[in-house]
Parts: sequence; structure tokens; C-alpha cells
Amino acid sequence: MLREKFSPRRSPVLLVVGLLAVLILILVLSKRFFFVPKILIILLVILAVTALGKVKLFLQDWFVFIGFIYLFDSFRGSIFIATCRLGLPVHTLYVIRIEQLLFGGVPSVMLQNLFLRSDAASGFGWFEKLITVAHGSHFVAFLLIGFIIWFYRPQYFRFFKVSFSLTIFLGLLGYFGVPTVPPWMASNVFGLLPRIVRFNAIIYNLAIPDITSGFDTNPIAAMPSLHAAFPFLCALILWRIYRFKAWPFYLYALLMQFAIVYTGDHYVTDVLAGFVLGVFCYAAALVITRKDAPAEEPAAAGTAEAAVIPRKLVKALAGGLVILLAGIVIGSYNRDQFLHNPTAYGLYVPRYADFFRHEADYEANFQVQYYLGSHHFLKGDYDRAIVYFEKCLAMARNEAERQRAETGIRMSREHQAGGGTRPDRNR
Repeated sequence: MLREKFSPRRSPVLLVVGLLAVLILILVLSKRFFFVPKILIILLVILAVTALGKVKLFLQDWFVFIGFIYLFDSFRGSIFIATCRLGLPVHTLYVIRIEQLLFGGVPSVMLQNLFLRSDAASGFGWFEKLITVAHGSHFVAFLLIGFIIWFYRPQYFRFFKVSFSLTIFLGLLGYFGVPTVPPWMASNVFGLLPRIVRFNAIIYNLAIPDITSGFDTNPIAAMPSLHAAFPFLCALILWRIYRFKAWPFYLYALLMQFAIVYTGDHYVTDVLAGFVLGVFCYAAALVITRKDAPAEEPAAAGTAEAAVIPRKLVKALAGGLVILLAGIVIGSYNRDQFLHNPTAYGLYVPRYADFFRHEADYEANFQVQYYLGSHHFLKGDYDRAIVYFEKCLAMARNEAERQRAETGIRMSREHQAGGGTRPDRNR
């Protein structure tokens, strides 16, 4: 009875979460940590369906969706490029104020004060490594849940695709409309919060140097948190299908919410916005797919390829290929921009609106003054840059800060004397 109740076919989510748990445990014990690129996961899924003999059905049902996911990843970087080039306002303070109102402080700082007892020099502990692997599994889990639904409960798969497509699209709109500084940046770049160690990025780069440059294409894409929205939406869908049988994933979803706050990648406000987004897209998908009411005894995708419709397959292949190629072209353009003109898209380039609107409030903040100087320097306004760097020099608290300020002054004067050419703009 017990064996039947927890068999893979009766509770496939339990099986997959169990496999993920084993993988995470192996990575923790072997001290090997890595971020799996999205395209590699997609290729592994295709290999799996090839072994199952369901390639045509998979391409018919998945290919456009896969192309859309890849395009989303490319647009994420494009939004950061547009934000930098157009000088769109980036927001910093509103989330800090909300956190302080709700919690009396910022939870990322509180959690690290409570749990973090190590650093890069001494080596991070097993808990931070576990959190890092869980954090990086965000995209893997999302695809695996989709694969489970497609294979075992295909009558819900269109609902899955519609709900996630809406979530991705609205998430991109949020990134463009309300670009928001995450906690780690508010702490480490601007000094607005106590020290936050972004240990997940450090662990990633210890395993594979410079790996974060491959997936952190938009450091101000924090609101809403899709790291929160994706597992929450998966949990809503799994509750609809499996109820309590999917309990391991619900625990995983809770772990993910903890991870993204503990690492300083998101405020709790971002997470709550992700929840609201997930609920909205779940409800919207219910309306859009209301005519797709699932039958009581549906045929699973694993039974046969009879569900393949030649015309539908051709349309899926053509549409998916166009979308995928668009994603590749946009992604390649983004990559060239980041590699060949790095100073045009650095952390000091965006216009963090709060510091310009309330500049007098940060007269004694070295890091904000250094940002203002660097921002004007990168925009080619060297006279204003020097003013801010001189303020930094006057308030420098140590030798490192003094050298940074002096370097800023020297470089600004050199560019002034050289005719005012903006750094790296003509490359």
C-alpha cells in the first residue's frame, strides 16, 4: 500500500524533488558548485524525450514556449542596456522604506546577522553552499515541473504555458517600468544598508570564474522577483493537480523564498510582488483556458504520439525557430555590448533617481558621492565629476577611499585635457 502510494507514477513530483535533493546533496558533499545555463537544461530535456520516443510531440507542445523562454532571457539584458542608454530612472529607496515600515529593518540584513558566520576568506559553510545551489536551481525546477505536467497530466500543460508566459511578460514590464536596486547593491555599492555578503555570487565564481557575467545581465531586475513568482506559480499549479502529494515542492518553494532574501538578491517586498504576480497570472490563465476543462481520465503524453498533428507541428517548429533565432540575435548583440563597451553598462551608469532628487541627503555618504562622480564621468561631464570626487577626497575615511577619489580626479582631468571624449564610447 505504502509503496503504491509513493510510486513515481502516483507522485511524480515526489520523485523529481527527491532526485533534485540527491543532486544538491552530492554537490554539497563533493564541494562542486555550478550554475547550469538554461540552454543546457533545455538540451538535456530534449535528450530525455528522445530516449522516450516522444520528440515530435515534445516539439509540437514545447518548442514555441522554449523559444519564448530564451527570448525572455535576452530581453532581460536588453532592458538593462535601454535603461543605461536612455537614462531611465532607477529606484532605490522605496523598497527600503517599505521593509523598514513592515519589519523595522531589512530582512536580508537581519538574516545574515543571524545565520552568516563565514566569509570568502575563511570559506563559506555548508548552509550557504546549499542555499546557493537551491538558488541556482530556480530555472531547472521550473522546467522539470513543466515536464512532469506535460508527461503525466498533459490536459493542464496549456494552462502551465499560458500562466508562465504571462508571468514572464509582465515580469519584463516590471523590470522596464520599475527598475529597482536589490539589497546587496544598496549595501555594497551605495552604503545605504549594513554590510550584506552576496555569497552566492562569490561561490558561483569560485567554482567557475566570471560565471555571473553569463546570467546576471540585469543587476537591477529585482521588482517583481521572478525567483519568487516561478516556484510560487508552480506550487499553485501543482496544488490544483496533486494537492498534498506535491508537498516536497512546496518545501522547496519556501526554501527558494528564504534563499533569495538571505543572499541579498531580493527584498521581501520583491517576493510579495512576485506572489501577487503569480496569483494574477494563475487567475488570468484560468480565464484564458476555461474552455480547456480537463477530462476526468486524460491520456498521458507518455502513451503514444497519436496526439501529434502534422500541421500543428510545422507551425510550432516554424514559430519556435523564429522566436529562438530572435532570442539568439538579441542575446548576441547584448553580449557584444557588454564585452566591448563594459564601462557603458557598469553599475555606475544607470540614473539612480533618488540620489539626484535628494542629493543633499547624501552629502556625507562617500559611496553615493563616488557614484555621482563616476556617473558624470561616464557621461562625459568631467567638470561635475571632479566636484563629486573632490567631495569624496575630503571625506575619505581610509587609504583605499582616498586612492579611489584621487584616481577619479586624475582621470577626469586627463579626459578634460584630452578634449572630453567619453570613455569607451567610440570603441
